[in-house]
Amino acid sequence: LTQPFLEKGASTRSVGQLPDLTKRIQELGLTDEYNAFKDRYLAWRQGKPTGAKGEVTVDRLTRPEHVAANRGFGFWYPSVQEWLWRRTISYWIAVTFFEGAIFFTISSFLYNYPDDLGSFFTPLTLYGYCAGKVLFIISCYFMCLEVVNLHTDDTADVEKHGNGEDLPNRCVQVDAAPFFFWPYRRRTALDKLESVGAGPWPYYAASIYLTGVMCFTVGLIAELTPGLPKDIESFALNWSFLVGSLLFLLGGSAECIQNRVFTSLEFHKGWFGALFNFVGGACFTIGAILAWFDARKSCNMYGYGSAIYVVSSSIQIIMWKDEQFGLTFLAVLNNLGRSGGHTALASSSAEQQQQQHSSRFSIWGALFVHIYCWCGAMSTYNFNIEVMRYLEQDTWRSSQYAFNEFLPSLFAHLMLALNSAVLRTPKVAPFRQLFICSRIIGLVLAVNSTFTFYQFLCHKIQQ
Repeated sequence: LTQPFLEKGASTRSVGQLPDLTKRIQELGLTDEYNAFKDRYLAWRQGKPTGAKGEVTVDRLTRPEHVAANRGFGFWYPSVQEWLWRRTISYWIAVTFFEGAIFFTISSFLYNYPDDLGSFFTPLTLYGYCAGKVLFIISCYFMCLEVVNLHTDDTADVEKHGNGEDLPNRCVQVDAAPFFFWPYRRRTALDKLESVGAGPWPYYAASIYLTGVMCFTVGLIAELTPGLPKDIESFALNWSFLVGSLLFLLGGSAECIQNRVFTSLEFHKGWFGALFNFVGGACFTIGAILAWFDARKSCNMYGYGSAIYVVSSSIQIIMWKDEQFGLTFLAVLNNLGRSGGHTALASSSAEQQQQQHSSRFSIWGALFVHIYCWCGAMSTYNFNIEVMRYLEQDTWRSSQYAFNEFLPSLFAHLMLALNSAVLRTPKVAPFRQLFICSRIIGLVLAVNSTFTFYQFLCHKIQQ
């Protein structure tokens, strides 16, 4: 530096002489990218854990590895409908994965006690696995749907001719965009992710998880098929679980790559969630290998892996509470720096604070989501046992017992559906009182179903 620049006030005069490039940035269409970069740069200058690095240049704002990170909130959520769609689908992804992991944890450990459980063994193990499998299929299918139907303010749907030639890109309005139900639209998903700079890993993670769940399902079908020779059943079960476990490990790896688990120590919720998913997949893989040598240790490893998935999916519920709708598999949506998404899109400044407050889960709301999932799992186990008794006794009374045990699960899932729309306790009577009463009833049912399940395990409930 030369002496004039060290004089008092010289730096202020130098800044004042710099040209205003706002119009130039607008002409380049980089307003959102620049604002996002500026926010992270200021965060870094203020000593926050993460921030922007490097100089603000057109090259930096448009390079593929930086495009997604530089996008603003309005780019990823171009309409209220898009924000509501991602909020709803990500909620059910987290909830179904959490409840499914509860089933797998309990059933995996109980597989080691066939003699102690007696006639309750199959309802508490195999049928519990089936319930968990259904929930995992729903969760992984929804993951694929969220990625395949990713729409932003300038995403063009790119279709392919049968000969592989690209059709001309066409911009589609968000409310007119086609909705895809087939989860393996690989080309569509990858083209969309590439066009927004998010990279291929979100689709890889979602599709690998779904394929892994389908592999696990092959083994369960073999176990459920009556009259199947034991050697064929064991072959299908062991190999399908091994392939499924390896795919879950790969899915966790894809999430770790997105959340930079292998290359950083950022320690945010997405980082821990992806790490736990990777470790859970590793435990599954070890358990699948041990199945050929030690069935008891194999079941224990599956139980440990499932318990880790319970923790990771619980983290995802908390991420949803904080409006990080990308969860662990679509990490680019998690750091947009703004909460109350629909407020930013649709509300006036006078209403903004109040709507932001009501558009997010409270800590109590997130806690009761966990309670409802636990209640649903306990009630389903009790229902399985009573159905088994009904099939043995074939009496009207035993069918009533089964129906009574199913009711808490029905109530819990209805409350989960309600919580996807009503995030906080209403302020107006009588809805406030009704909502509080429903939470109290849900808590009582969860405790009662848990105690009933414990009695079943201890054989304190007699025929």
